[in-house]
Amino acid sequence: MNLNPSTPQPLYMQIRQMLKNDIQNGKYKPDEQIPTEAELCETYNVSRITIRKAIEELVKEGTLTRIPRRGTFVASNKFHNELLSISGFSEFSHQLGKIPNSRILRSEVIAAPKDVAGHLLIEEGSPVLELERLMYVDERPLFYDTAHYSLLRFPDLEKKIARDESTYKILLEDYHTEIVSNDKIIDVIGATKIYAKYLECDIGANLFRIVKIAFDANDQPVHLSTFMCETNKVNLTVHRAK
Repeated sequence: MNLNPSTPQPLYMQIRQMLKNDIQNGKYKPDEQIPTEAELCETYNVSRITIRKAIEELVKEGTLTRIPRRGTFVASNKFHNELLSISGFSEFSHQLGKIPNSRILRSEVIAAPKDVAGHLLIEEGSPVLELERLMYVDERPLFYDTAHYSLLRFPDLEKKIARDESTYKILLEDYHTEIVSNDKIIDVIGATKIYAKYLECDIGANLFRIVKIAFDANDQPVHLSTFMCETNKVNLTVHRAK
């Protein structure tokens, strides 16, 4: 497909379609970097403004994604996250056939704020573990998570959580607590500077914000977690009951 300046369709839209065709035909594969703006300008013999506008359109629709200081990449294939699932991140990764990897950004014992205390059914000001983590799939950050656990219920959890294993496994083996259900509240927000930094996305990119309260067999809250994830990386699904 050659550029046709005589048609009513703007040049940037023509280039957008050509790049999209190249992606669909496998010339550029998921997670692969596309040529730089300068290289694309030379390829199509157009201005950088035209190329930039074409790329912006593909970023908006989720075909491309920008990673600060690295370049523009074809978006990853979306992961399917079952909304009704009770599994933790390690279990979710294994279901995908991936090796889970997470990095603890911050682990701190704090006095429970009013909203956290309300979700965990504890007194405001009670000691809780606030755990901030970045969770990876295929060496790329997928979830930014802030979790809270009551240290009255799980004493010394802050000393055990750093182990390189599933948090749910620690709760089960060390505290005989099994997660059997959860509530999730979901909305979409724009990525702040800090979220963009950790998730390697543009400031203002659409993120799912998933607030999850996990419960044990006695319907008592076990933890409160708030996950952030780019909307173009995850499909949130619900399977009907059989």
